[in-house]
Amino acid sequence: GKQVTGIGGQAFEGCTGLENITIPDSVTEIGLEAFSGCTSLTNITIPDSVTEIGSSAFSGCSSLTAIYVAVDNKNYTSVNGVLFNKDKTELICYPAKKNNKRYIIPNSVTSIERFAFHKCIYLTDVTISNGVTNIENWAFHSCKSLTSINIPDSATSIGEEAFYNCESLTSITIPNSVTQIGKNALGYYFGYYNNEARVTGFKIYCYPGTAGEKYAKDNGFT
Repeated sequence: GKQVTGIGGQAFEGCTGLENITIPDSVTEIGLEAFSGCTSLTNITIPDSVTEIGSSAFSGCSSLTAIYVAVDNKNYTSVNGVLFNKDKTELICYPAKKNNKRYIIPNSVTSIERFAFHKCIYLTDVTISNGVTNIENWAFHSCKSLTSINIPDSATSIGEEAFYNCESLTSITIPNSVTQIGKNALGYYFGYYNNEARVTGFKIYCYPGTAGEKYAKDNGFT
């Protein structure tokens, strides 16, 4: 038969019964949201042939404990089950069911990708290294146990809904290096009937005349 060379965008999206899958060595591309919402998938190994992984490929994989990457892969790597690009400048996916409470993002990282920490319910404390410039849209969406996170002085943008539905996060300090904060990035969660709700008493610590202050004022946070 023909060899599989690509796993298309949304190919296995919402396959809630999929517990494991072997990606053959012939595959070069894993598409956008390819395994999104595969809630039973516990781990996955990316072969050395893969050169492209689409955005949010593993978002909503709530049983995922580790992502492994073949050592000879030239574009991606895995450190303790966490998926990065090869030079570790992009943190692509932290498995949602990896049961560590604390995580320190490596110093090499400059970008935290879309849905990178999506639904990581065990994490209470994440340290973002001073080198990260972009926190992409939905990066920490639904990290319900997260109580402590720092935004480093290197950061310039916080994407749309980056910390949405992080209801245990009650305050954040925004350095004046941040010039862009996306819609509902901070201080909102899903309330009753999934209506948008505000985190009670949410506080933003920031400097006058900055994007942090503008976001706080525009959204009525103190």
